[in-house]
Amino acid sequence: MTITIRQATAADATVISALNADVQAIHAAALPERFKPTDQDSFPAAEVDILLARSDNFIFLAHVDQTPAGYAFAEVVRRPETSLTRPYEALHLHHISVGAKYRRMGIGSALLNTLRGMGTNLGITLVTADVWSFNDGARAFFRRQGFDQYIERLWSRQNPE
Repeated sequence: MTITIRQATAADATVISALNADVQAIHAAALPERFKPTDQDSFPAAEVDILLARSDNFIFLAHVDQTPAGYAFAEVVRRPETSLTRPYEALHLHHISVGAKYRRMGIGSALLNTLRGMGTNLGITLVTADVWSFNDGARAFFRRQGFDQYIERLWSRQNPE
């Protein structure tokens, strides 16, 4: 088995759109009131094209023996210094998705290592990610990759009247 990672191009938009289906299905099953089910309108190729066109976005595509197996989408985040905070630069991982039959084969690690290397080339050493509390698999993956929790986001629903 050979894993290859390369930066995605506009020609990959349809493949990336399809690869998103696995992770979208996990989210939709856990929080159907928040996430839409996977269908032909889920993360359309046109939306991927828009992300690819931005210079601060990076999408990497993983192949296993020439077959698309996963992708990772990250954004360079730069925040200026304020009276309360120091300047901030990070590579924020918005999506990482590996097809179900390719999980636990090192593809997610390879994608993350590629993103980290790209960040290092840009002089950015901090990588951040948001992980839903219901997604135990993703939480365990990120912990194995050396991520630590640094913020906790809470929510509260008001009763409709």
